[in-house]
Amino acid sequence: MNGPAVRWISEPGARELRASCTRLGAVLIAAAVVLAALLVAVGLSLSTYGNALNAIAWPLGVMSTLPLLLSGVVLANARAHVRGEHLDLAGARKARRGLAVLWVCTCLSALFAAGARLDATRFGPQDRALLPADWIYLLLLATAIVLGGVAFTAGRTLFRTTPPAR
Repeated sequence: MNGPAVRWISEPGARELRASCTRLGAVLIAAAVVLAALLVAVGLSLSTYGNALNAIAWPLGVMSTLPLLLSGVVLANARAHVRGEHLDLAGARKARRGLAVLWVCTCLSALFAAGARLDATRFGPQDRALLPADWIYLLLLATAIVLGGVAFTAGRTLFRTTPPAR
């Protein structure tokens, strides 16, 4: 890629960028841990003996929070791309790409977990309607997808490689 390797930003802007990365990263890490704990609690309450899909559905849901946790780590560590009053554009591009890949991973793993959960209810020992706990589980998976989208959007906004339009 041709072009400048750094973009100048004002000192207050650099401070705000570093603080925003730290805050958002910490919130995403905490949210991922809480979401994983909730998915374990709800997933275990939905497990039934003898259903293999149930046995893999809730661990897949917990695994969908791992990319969300890593998104928080990427954002918290991305503050290192701001040096003085300059934004390292190569590092900013890497952070943005990493957040995009992690959001896709969150979406795919959460959708796979939701599919396993829905199939477990449909193909279980008895065909049954979705319970409120099933809906809560699916809502928690949707929350992981939304939080991944927030991380991606925030990363794209914070680490623009071109100056904002005036």
